Amino acid sequence: MQYRACARFLPSSWVFARNLLTVASSTAFVTSCSSFADTRPFAGISASKMSSNAKTCKSSCPGTPYQAGSSSVAYVTTPDQESAKKLARGIIERKLAACVNIVPQIESIYMWEGKVNEDSEYLLMIKTRTQQVDELSKYVRENHPYSVAEVISLPIQNGNPPYLKWIEQTVPDKPENKD
Repeated sequence: MQYRACARFLPSSWVFARNLLTVASSTAFVTSCSSFADTRPFAGISASKMSSNAKTCKSSCPGTPYQAGSSSVAYVTTPDQESAKKLARGIIERKLAACVNIVPQIESIYMWEGKVNEDSEYLLMIKTRTQQVDELSKYVRENHPYSVAEVISLPIQNGNPPYLKWIEQTVPDKPENKD
């Protein structure tokens, strides 16, 4: 069981997350507008048309505005596919997240016990409500094969409104403390 320090994965994680959020925010309203009948994102739409229509759509599409930061993406690394799938299934079954993507064969370089290590790992990209991140972290810690599991999260500032609403509808509110 090796420690997976946040710092060793942080630079590429931030770049990856930034790129995901940039794409999501620039195309947030494209798939939700009625002018796009095909439900497949970007099907038959040129990049220039998407850009101009997305600007128009942002100001004219109805719907409840998304509260920035109310959903998050959490990142967890695992040593193998089996542990990745086991964690992902448990997270979804307990409704701690709406979706878990498993990205295979990432390379991690990190410091552990004074030595530089290199390992192939699997990355879980977990979409959840921000208020569930603590419960998600607890579940991962209790069920992860590493003695110190990497669990880091980033708030989602913007994205495709139907997708963000789906996260909200799929992951229940955190129960209130009734002290």
